[in-house]
Amino acid sequence: MNYWQKYLVKKIIRLTPRYHHYMKQLKNFVDLKNPGISDSIKNIPYYIKNGYSDKQLLECPFLEKENIIGRENQFLSSNINKRFLIQVSTSGSTGPSLIVYKTVDEIIREEAFIQYVFSLIGKNLRIAVLRGNRPSSGIYEFRFGHLLLSSYHLSKKSVLQYLLLIKKYRINCLHVYPSAIQIFCKYLREILQEGKSDIPLLQGILSSSENLSEEVKNEILELFPNAILIDLYGQAEHVAFAISVNKGEYQFNKSYSTVELLDSGMSNGDNKLMEIVGTNTSNKAMPLIRYRTGDYVEVNASKKIVSVFGRSNDFVVNNSYDILPCIVIIRKKNMEKIEMLQYYQDKVGELIVRVKMKDSYSESDIESIEEDMVKGFGALIKVSVQIVEHFEKAKNGKHIRCVQKLDLKQFNNNRQVMN
Repeated sequence: MNYWQKYLVKKIIRLTPRYHHYMKQLKNFVDLKNPGISDSIKNIPYYIKNGYSDKQLLECPFLEKENIIGRENQFLSSNINKRFLIQVSTSGSTGPSLIVYKTVDEIIREEAFIQYVFSLIGKNLRIAVLRGNRPSSGIYEFRFGHLLLSSYHLSKKSVLQYLLLIKKYRINCLHVYPSAIQIFCKYLREILQEGKSDIPLLQGILSSSENLSEEVKNEILELFPNAILIDLYGQAEHVAFAISVNKGEYQFNKSYSTVELLDSGMSNGDNKLMEIVGTNTSNKAMPLIRYRTGDYVEVNASKKIVSVFGRSNDFVVNNSYDILPCIVIIRKKNMEKIEMLQYYQDKVGELIVRVKMKDSYSESDIESIEEDMVKGFGALIKVSVQIVEHFEKAKNGKHIRCVQKLDLKQFNNNRQVMN
C-alpha cells in the first residue's frame, strides 16, 4: 500500500468503537491489562510443545528472530483462521524477514497507542510528513489535511519551498525520520542565516523508525524551542513501545507489553548498554514471549534510560568471527564536525565508516574520528574512515545506519537462545 492507502485505513480504524475504547483507557491512564502467559499459549503449538504452560515468565527461554523464521505456523494460534489475520514482514537486512501475523484488534490497538502519542503534542494537529514517502508527482502532495513532503529531494531550495508550504497549509506538527529532520534542520539554519524565512510555529515534532541522537535532539530543540519533541521507539513485532519527551528519559509503556532489559556487558562510561527483551501477549494470533529485539538502551547510574540505539541489523563481525552490536560513542567535538555517518562491512574484521562532514574540517578531525572508532571497536576490527557525499538508503527512504554485506547467519553469535 502507498502512503495515502495506509492513511485511509488508519482513518477508518479511528472510527471503530474498539479504537475509541483503547484511546479512552490510555487518556485516563487505565492499565490495558495484557493476557497472562497461560491464557496466551494454550492454542500455540510451539509453546505447548516446549512446556511453557508450566513456567512463569522469567523461567521461559529467550526467543530470537532466527528461532521463529521458517516456523511461523508453530507460533500461530490454532483457533484463529489465518485468512482473517494481517501479515507483516520485519526487516530482512541481515537475512530472511520474519513474518508476523496480527489480529485486527492488535492493529487497532497499535493505532490507538500511536495516536495517543500525537495527542501529547496537542489537539487538531495539521501534520506534515517527512518520512521517506514519495508524492505521486513533484516534491509534495496535500490530501486529507496531511502535507506529504518528499525526503528524497531535500536541498536548500526544496526546504525553502517546504517552509512556504508549512505556512500555507497551517502545519503545526511534523512526523519525521531522524535522518530527514537532521538534513532539514541543516538547510533551515542556512536559510535563517540568510534571512530568507522565519521559523515555522510548530506545536510538536514526532520522530520514529530510526535512532534520534542527542546531537540531533539538541539541534531540533534549538531551532524549535516552543515545540514538543517526542521520540518514539517500537518495532513490527509489537513487543516494546517507549517514548522520550524533549530530552527526557525513555519510558516503556507497561500497558503495551512486558519489557526486560538484558545486560550486554558493554558500557559507555558509567552507563550500561542493555538489550531490549519484550513480551507481547495482546496479539492473540501470534504472541511473542521473551523476544530479544537486538535493540539496545543506555541506562545511567540512576537506572534511567537516556537513549535507545542499535537496530537489529546493526551488527559487525570482528577478526575472531564474533558478532558485535555496532555501537560506538563519538566524542562531542567530533560529532560537531559530522553531518551524517554510515557503517559499511563486506569483509570479516574490517569496517568502513562513511562520513559526510560539515563544511569546515581538517585532516586532524578525520584522525580524531578514527581514534573514536578504534577505541569503540577494539583491536579486532580494522576501521577506516571514508569521506562521502551520498549514502545508501533503504527502499522506504530510511537512512541505513549499518550496511552489512556479510551473511551473519554463518557466524556463531554465542548468545544463549532456545534452539
